[in-house]
Amino acid sequence: METPPRLTTRAGLAALAAVSLLALVETASAIVAPYRAPTDQDWRAAAAQVRAGFRPGDLIVAAPAWADPILRVYLGDLIPAEVAGRMDDERFERVWEISQRGATSEAAAGGTVAEKSRFGALTVRRVQRPAAAVRYDFVARWTDAHASRRGAGGASVDCPRVSDRLQCPDVAYNTVRRQLVEVDTRLRMALLAPPVTQGTVVIEYPHVPLGRSLVVATGLHNVWLRKEASGPVDLRVVIDGVFDGTFTTRNDDGWALHRIDTTARAGQVAAVRFEIMSPAPHARQFALAAEARF
Repeated sequence: METPPRLTTRAGLAALAAVSLLALVETASAIVAPYRAPTDQDWRAAAAQVRAGFRPGDLIVAAPAWADPILRVYLGDLIPAEVAGRMDDERFERVWEISQRGATSEAAAGGTVAEKSRFGALTVRRVQRPAAAVRYDFVARWTDAHASRRGAGGASVDCPRVSDRLQCPDVAYNTVRRQLVEVDTRLRMALLAPPVTQGTVVIEYPHVPLGRSLVVATGLHNVWLRKEASGPVDLRVVIDGVFDGTFTTRNDDGWALHRIDTTARAGQVAAVRFEIMSPAPHARQFALAAEARF
């Protein structure tokens, strides 16, 4: 019988040793992990620390982000829907971060740690960071908007307000409304404005006080509808009749932020128009949010 080459035998033994070591590491991790996890007592103590120093307008986040549902069990009453569904983190000056296993949150990046405490497996940090001054929140002020549908030939029809939405005639799904949407597995407070076949959905705010930038966020709502269709959605932004950019949103783009420099018009009041269109609007639940900021 032929004897296996020595090199092959050594390689096999090395592979066996590596697999055995990996199995030992995984087993040890499975045994140790429950003892490293935060306890209910840890969470209660951390929550008490946050409550003692919390101010209205503060942001509370968990790190890693997957711990957010647990965080809400203890501090959910301090996280209203508007904050949970925030466009981004830039308007918050004070951020409370409850972290475990050395994780940090993007919301606390770029700031200075004002206080830090340890409660078992949890670390509480209060981070002070530069905050953007919001002059106008388009989602919160959705009732200021005028909506219409413009056909391919240029004819336009108004979409009057009906209860909690702006409803365009003839097409049931042709609405603009403020609601919590799901984009990239995160909830966002946004304007939901699905595009229409061979037409443009127009949302105009006639009197917007501008700052140094107009920040616009876009995304596609509903994971099941993202699986069903793949048509892109285009958003045109027009300020006082001047075209300022087109942003295209696709399934894989998630919640995307776009910035328009309005420094030259800071302090002015302008009409801001959003035009939404798609070559394949089927199952396109387009969501947008915007803020005028200093």
